[in-house]
Parts: sequence; structure tokens; C-alpha cells
Amino acid sequence: MSRFYENEIKENIPTPPRPDYDEMWLWIDGEAAKRRAAGVVQAAPPARSRKKFIPAAIVFSCFMVAAVPVFAGVTFDWGKLYGGQSVTNALNNGLGQRYDLDVASKGVTMSLKGVVTDGEKMKLLVAVDTALKPDEYDAVEFDHVVIKEDNGKEQPVNGYLSYDEKSGKLLGIYETKDTLKNSEKNYTLEAGNLVYLKNKDVVLKEALKGGRTVSTGETLYSSIDIKSVTESKKGLAVRYNVTTTNEKDGGHYDPHLTVMSNGKQSRGATTQLPPEGAGVLMEQLFGNMTEKEWDAAEVRFNYMKETERIAGKWSFHFKADGKKASEALYSQPLQTSSEFKDKAAMSLERLTVTPLEIIVNIKEIETATNGTLNAKFATVSYNDVRLKIGDQEIKGSFWIKGDSPDNYENVFSFQSPEWYKDWSKVPMKLILREPVVHARDTTANWLKLNQPTAEKQSVDMDMNPFKIHFTYYMDGKDLVVESDSDSENFKGISQTMIRVDGEGLYPKPSSRGPNAPVKNIERYPDFNMKESLEINPGFYQYYDSARAVEITLQQ
Repeated sequence: MSRFYENEIKENIPTPPRPDYDEMWLWIDGEAAKRRAAGVVQAAPPARSRKKFIPAAIVFSCFMVAAVPVFAGVTFDWGKLYGGQSVTNALNNGLGQRYDLDVASKGVTMSLKGVVTDGEKMKLLVAVDTALKPDEYDAVEFDHVVIKEDNGKEQPVNGYLSYDEKSGKLLGIYETKDTLKNSEKNYTLEAGNLVYLKNKDVVLKEALKGGRTVSTGETLYSSIDIKSVTESKKGLAVRYNVTTTNEKDGGHYDPHLTVMSNGKQSRGATTQLPPEGAGVLMEQLFGNMTEKEWDAAEVRFNYMKETERIAGKWSFHFKADGKKASEALYSQPLQTSSEFKDKAAMSLERLTVTPLEIIVNIKEIETATNGTLNAKFATVSYNDVRLKIGDQEIKGSFWIKGDSPDNYENVFSFQSPEWYKDWSKVPMKLILREPVVHARDTTANWLKLNQPTAEKQSVDMDMNPFKIHFTYYMDGKDLVVESDSDSENFKGISQTMIRVDGEGLYPKPSSRGPNAPVKNIERYPDFNMKESLEINPGFYQYYDSARAVEITLQQ
């Protein structure tokens, strides 16, 4: 099934089905690589689009969820689904269409309950009535969902299903590209094959140490190649590659490790990384765990295994009208104060309110000039993004808007708790907290190193207010550099840089997830020096509470 598991839905953790996450994550990683160094090889986006449910580890923020009004005469709790409140608000204000269309196939009834568009996205509310009970599966999905126009043009549809206790049905909000805009069109929604999945729990008999390959005994995911096990102050980071017999799988069925501790099963903070060759590359951080405890722990391999497949076909023909939704759009340019620019290293471009979300477009400072990476810059991201609307404060997140790298835009995105007929009179304030600075400075911060040998050597770099500890040594023909810090505000180094006899070099690219430990281990292949060796922190991150900021968007 993708990066999804049942407890996330129960806890209302949003798993937004917006752009293709594989492509977006690879694009993000590619952008990071470009910022790290010109000429660093970037991974190419995958050729095909596929549904992708994202684990809590890489969902950046949770949205406020509240009870939503009932519509269409049926009690469905759409508020538990990502975007449910906005869709319901739009329907209740006449900004979409309500339907009560039912199609039965192979003993399963699928219903289309509503459609809302906003000029970019079309969201479809569906319900599924099936004989299987919730305790008989951990997750369920359609194998194939598309939407077609009268001219035969077809678009993929992404989403997930969640069991609703009130109605006893599976509910889903599916999303596709809005080709309706402000017109009327006829559509056909097609779904095929309802697949039930159950969590497969495999106790691993072998110790999981760096460099080892461990068999799982499973057909789909046959073995795990442990890349590294790294202990740091944040916990234990385990990086591994899962071998799959289906090269198009891409981690669809949520392969991951869990650790049994005090009778409880934990998966820590889990991130699927861009692939480095065949298989599924994973990184998991287990907090407050040492390598010694890891060696003694019972480690299990888990994934979602198909248990039943209903080979049905469900097809809906309906007409949609996007005129009212288009007329409801509210947009205005934003002004940015000098204080905000100085603290946030960004400017605010535009405020847009649609029937489905509130968007604040932002423009970060330039990190390159004419395609050449700047020697010095500092951008800022925020772990806590909020919008105060009237007297209500809602939580949102940074997002990359768009369906491909060619039209990606950086935005802050929010789900409105209610709909206003006149948004121009609604006071709004943007609140940005828990700032993280992403910095680079090759004009300074160089430290001379001795001739590397097989024996580890260490040196500290003082970068007030924190210190970075470097350990370096030769491993065969490669120079290995370890970086770490005891400073609480230091988040770690993404990629160092060295100067060998005056020439700048970068290590072998290696993706790091948002929950990566502070400690980083990098490898410079085929290292050779004659006279001098210097090191620079390269791209690093740290917390800076002084950059928290608030700004009024409209009064």
C-alpha cells in the first residue's frame, strides 16, 4: 500500500495526496544538492506516477481537525480525513456539487458523495460499503482510480480510504488535477480492484549491523542490506536498503523495521529516501537508544501484505460545474516588512483563499547567481507555521505547490476552519515559530587538517555559539569524515567541503531525511593529497529562536 498505516488515520495525522511525493522528494533532494555544490549528481525523477502515502516522519505539520456538519442526509465523519473540513465547508456554502450516486460490483457498493474544485485541484468524496469488518484488515485501497473526460483524456486520482465508525463505511477524499476550472464538464470516475492488507510482522533472527545482509523470508521484500548503524545524542539512526522482487514497488507497501521495548513495538521516526540503485532506501531514527541496546533488542521487519482482492469495477458518470468555486477565489498581493525579511530570509508574495485551502506564496532569498552557487547564504525554515484568522489560530505547513518541478512554488498552506463570504474583511496574521537556519559560508570557517591515516584523528571547529567536532581517517582509498556536535541548537551537517592542495571537493552524495541524526558520516572516494588539506562545514543547520517572527497579512 504505500507509506501508510492505520494508526496514522486514527490519530488524524494528515497524509496529503498532492503532488507525486517520489518526484517531489527527489526534486527537493536535487535542489539541496544544487545548493550544496555545483556539479553534484542529482537523482532523476521516477518515470511513473504512483499513489504515495507519507509516514508521519516526513509529514511536516498536523492541521486542526474539528467536527463538520452533516450533508446529503448521511452521517459521515469526513473531518477525520485530510482536507475533510475544507471540502465540507465548500459544499455547505454551495461551492461544489453534492451527489448520491451508488455503484455495486462483486458485493461492494461504492458511492460518490461530492466534488469540489478550486482551479488547481479537484477533490472527490467517496464512500465504500463492504462486508469485511475493520478487525480483518489494517488498510484497504483501490488498485486503480482514474477520472476521464468526454474527449477520452485521463488523469490519475490519488487518495486513501479510512474506516468510519459512525457510518460503518470506508471514507475517502480523492484528489486529481482540476481540468474543470470555471466551466462545466462531464466526467467519468473509474475505480478497480479493492485490495485489503494486513500488517506482516517478521522477527529477524540475525543481528542488524552495518555491512550485513539479513534475510526476511518474504517473497516481495526478500532481504535487508544494512548500510549503517549510527549512534548519536538524538538516538540510533539505522540506514538500510530493502531488496524487492517488484522493481516498480518503490516502497508502496510500507517496508520498515520495528523494535520491541518494554512490551511495546516502535518504528521510531521513519523516512523513505530517494533510491541509490535498486531497492527501497530507508532511514529510521530510534530515540534514546544506544548501539548496545540495539544489538540486544528484538528487531522485526514489517510491511503491509495483501490478504484479499475483490476484482470489481466501479464507474460513475457525473457533471461538474466550477463556476461558483472560481467566483469564490480571493487573492491579493502581500507586503513584506524589512524586519520580516531580515529574520525569515524570505518575502511574502501573495495571499490566496480557495474553497479548499488558504495559500501564502513566499519567495526565499537567492542562493545562486546566474546558476553559480553563492559562497555565503542563510535560508530559514520553520517547524511551527500558524495562521491566526480572526480569533482562531490554525496550524499549517510549508509546502511545495505544483505537480512537477517546472511549476513548483514555495508556499505556506492552511485548512480554513470556516468559510467567509467576504474574506477581505477577515483579519489574518502569519506566525512562524521554531526557526531552523540552513547556512553555507565558504568565505570563512576553514580548518587545516593533518595528513589522514588509517588511525582516527579529531579536531574541533568553534562556530560561536556552537562547536563542531570532526573525526577523519582513511578507509582503503577513501577519506572518511565524521561530524558531530554536543551543542543543543546544532542540527547537523548536510554535506561538508574540503580543499585538497587548494582545490575544492565534495563527498559522495548521500540523502539525509528530515529526522537524520546530528552525527553525519561522509566519504570522499579515491582521496589523494600532496601538501594541504582543509575542511569547511559546507551546508549545515541550526536552531535560532531569534528568527521567530509574526506579520499581519490583513487587518
